[in-house]
Amino acid sequence: MLRYIKLLILVLLLAGLGATAVFVYVNTRNLPDVKNLEHWKPSQVSKVYASDGSLLTEFFIQRRQYVSIDKIPDHVKNAFVAIEDRTFYENPGIDIWGILRAAFINITSGRIVAGGSTISQQLIKNLFLTPERSFRRKFKEMILAIKLNQIYPKDKILEMYLNQIYLGHGAYGVESAAQVYFGKHVWELDVCEAAVLAGLPKAPSRYDPYKNMEGALQRRNAVLQSMVEEGYIDIYTAKECYEKPIVLREKDEDEVNIHDYFTEMVRLWFAQRYGSDELYKGGYKIYTTADKNLLRDTHYIVKDHIELLQQQVGFPKLTEDEINKMLEEYSKQDTEKLVKNRVYVALIEKVSKRTIHFKIGQHKGKVRFSGSLRNAKEGLPLYVRYTGEDSFEFIPFLETAVVSIDPKTGAIRALAGGYDFTKSKYNRAVQGKRQPGSAFKPIVYTAAIMQGFTQISVIDDEPVAIWDPDRFEEWIPRNYEGKYHGKVTLRQALTKSMNAASVNLFLEVGYEPVISLAYRLGIETKIPKVPSLVLGSIDVSPLEMATVYSTFANNGVRCRPYFIERVEDPNGNVIYQHTPECKQVIPPDENAVMVDLLKGVIQEGTGKKARILGFPVAGKTGTTNDYTDAWFAGFSTQLTTVVWVGYDFKKKIGWRMTGAKAALPIWIDLMATAHADREVAEFDITENTVYIPIDTTTNTVSDGICENKEILFIKGTEPRIDCQGNIINVPSYKKEEDQFLFDINPTGEEDGL
Repeated sequence: MLRYIKLLILVLLLAGLGATAVFVYVNTRNLPDVKNLEHWKPSQVSKVYASDGSLLTEFFIQRRQYVSIDKIPDHVKNAFVAIEDRTFYENPGIDIWGILRAAFINITSGRIVAGGSTISQQLIKNLFLTPERSFRRKFKEMILAIKLNQIYPKDKILEMYLNQIYLGHGAYGVESAAQVYFGKHVWELDVCEAAVLAGLPKAPSRYDPYKNMEGALQRRNAVLQSMVEEGYIDIYTAKECYEKPIVLREKDEDEVNIHDYFTEMVRLWFAQRYGSDELYKGGYKIYTTADKNLLRDTHYIVKDHIELLQQQVGFPKLTEDEINKMLEEYSKQDTEKLVKNRVYVALIEKVSKRTIHFKIGQHKGKVRFSGSLRNAKEGLPLYVRYTGEDSFEFIPFLETAVVSIDPKTGAIRALAGGYDFTKSKYNRAVQGKRQPGSAFKPIVYTAAIMQGFTQISVIDDEPVAIWDPDRFEEWIPRNYEGKYHGKVTLRQALTKSMNAASVNLFLEVGYEPVISLAYRLGIETKIPKVPSLVLGSIDVSPLEMATVYSTFANNGVRCRPYFIERVEDPNGNVIYQHTPECKQVIPPDENAVMVDLLKGVIQEGTGKKARILGFPVAGKTGTTNDYTDAWFAGFSTQLTTVVWVGYDFKKKIGWRMTGAKAALPIWIDLMATAHADREVAEFDITENTVYIPIDTTTNTVSDGICENKEILFIKGTEPRIDCQGNIINVPSYKKEEDQFLFDINPTGEEDGL
């Protein structure tokens, strides 16, 4: 019997050894090669900065900013070692006694509840293995941890660990965590703050100081106690920390979460040049031209004005194409659980007084609308935003586009491609092309001035029948009020936006000079030779119009618009640097006269509402046929802003909804905000231009008794007779030969945005 027992024990022992050998063989095959960590490039956050260096937004898969071990203070390293792996500097990658303790706990519990993992094991698990709880995974982890320590020094292992670990709130690594929780770099943390971070790896959610301050304090104190026991700090330092509260950085999610039309442009630009993978993992710093405050203010100004304007014009009459598009959106959206602040397409169920009742899938809701609901019918779609707790708000159908540019450089300071990025990501400021209406006229008037016309040159404001070969019919331009004024000056024609006079001027100036100048000013759309061109019949983007008006604001120098200043890689190397692209396209003298004309639009014409600003501005309204598009394009010496308002599907905004009514109020608020607390200079005049007092009745020089209006002339072109009929002695002025020749470029210039 004893012999059989011995034999059985031997068999069992051999079987156990065999099983162990098989287990080891199976689980050590095809293990990852830890040498690959020599080329390890962890995913890092790419940051986008405004022009003042403040953070606009971040792009990342894991919010991480890698820092080398020499930038991490000893007390930060010691805090993690003390609580996570006390024998880190001595062990070979595993802690035998820790493993035995964990094994005892797991055996007595009947399941894996303790790991006994060292820092090396945690790093291996995060980089190479799955998070499953099994003996097989644990065994692989131990083998790889030992190999890791055979290849890499302890400081390198600790560096990788401190940059890899997840510490809550989307922060990976100690540098990101230091900024998330304390608004500091890791090298700026004190011992108390380091202890807070060191307490997080075990359970980032449970010890999150934003959610569970009491638990975070207890965990911090446990870390401090471990640091005392390991001799990293003395009891007095720990006691000082015990008595201190955890002072966190004040949370402001919006501060680093601006995701709008501008930052989307940045995303697309970077992804096209360097790839999306680099953007979300590469840890780049992207410095932009945006004015952060103006960018944010633009969003709210646009939102308030468009909502008010939609109430004024009422619920719009939807086109068949518009209805079909929205119904398609309705069928595709996920409505199982509504997400707060998301915009949805809803279907009208009934309309009662000022309330629209609707459904979104199985959800019911209602919104108030103070405008006319004559066009709101059962079954029609509308936009609503879910605000939480079964509440909704009406979202306008009207859209807008805004571009604000520094005319001296071409830097885009603010941009809005629509009412709200959450409603539609289509960027109407850059991608959208609409008819600019009378906002195009200054190009024609500039060409006229370059041909020798002055502000008091006389043109006919009378209807003229023009044969349009494209339409194969006669076209007769009509003035807005249906009235004609006979003989008028250029200044009167532009400030009052007289269509008939502008067409007659265009015919006198000629197609080629106007088209050539339009391309030189920044229009990139192919321009046809049609008489309606002067009234803005071509489709252009708000960005193109902003380029044109920025040229006027910059003494005739056109600067190519841009929005990226430079890009730095994770090591601080500049991999992209913007190079200014500016050139003179209008002679300075003629440009100064054109600016004076556009000032007249504000002083006495269709843009007179802008006089409320109280500082020098110039600009032009634009309204298309049937009030489908409303524009205002204008500038100060510091900023050019263009505003467009309309529907995505071309239709009337509302009765008499001109550029002055629909777009100009937005422009005024934007310019007032942008210039708040700033000194705004008057527009420059050149040495070769002069202001002359003009009697606007006779268009002669005022003698002080006749009506007096100061109008700018290029020296030598001013009138020589005063309002009493007397000849005035005019000094002779010598003007250099004009070097601005016209050249037709039907495809536009290659250096547009």
